[in-house]
Amino acid sequence: MECLIRPATSDDCELLMSFIKEIAEYHNLLHEVSISAEDLRADGFGQDPFFKCLMAELPPENPSKPGRPIGYALYYKGYCVNHGKMVYLENVYVVPEFRDKGIGKQLLAKLAEVALAAGCTGMKFSTMESNQRAKKLYLQLGAQDTTESLSWHCMEFNKEGLQRLVQGGRAS
Repeated sequence: MECLIRPATSDDCELLMSFIKEIAEYHNLLHEVSISAEDLRADGFGQDPFFKCLMAELPPENPSKPGRPIGYALYYKGYCVNHGKMVYLENVYVVPEFRDKGIGKQLLAKLAEVALAAGCTGMKFSTMESNQRAKKLYLQLGAQDTTESLSWHCMEFNKEGLQRLVQGGRAS
């Protein structure tokens, strides 16, 4: 199924927030979502954007109307000291009724195109262990699971961890 993929705009933030909540609910993580559409607008479309986003939509039946949004890929730029410029995919989502129709693959391919055009040497992302369906797709598309192959693990500090780190403390 063909779809249109375009850069997100600040007008997409309410919809993007609803998609974020849908995927969080699917993974039983809705309680962890603490951002709002206003945060997305400020963080992605303000003076110094922290992220960028691609929106997938069905082509409109009437050319004078917008298409129907059916998914997104939210990403940000980073740097790897071994390889240079990288793109980090934070989240990719396709609404349930449009899954298994190639929309996710199209979003990933467009993001790969964006990354290559920016001179990036790769794209990194993580996926939940329980999301075997997505993991299978990523592997079929040529992604490598570096947790297994290179023994790399995704680490993170939450906000409390950052505060403790600034104060010189250790985890208890």
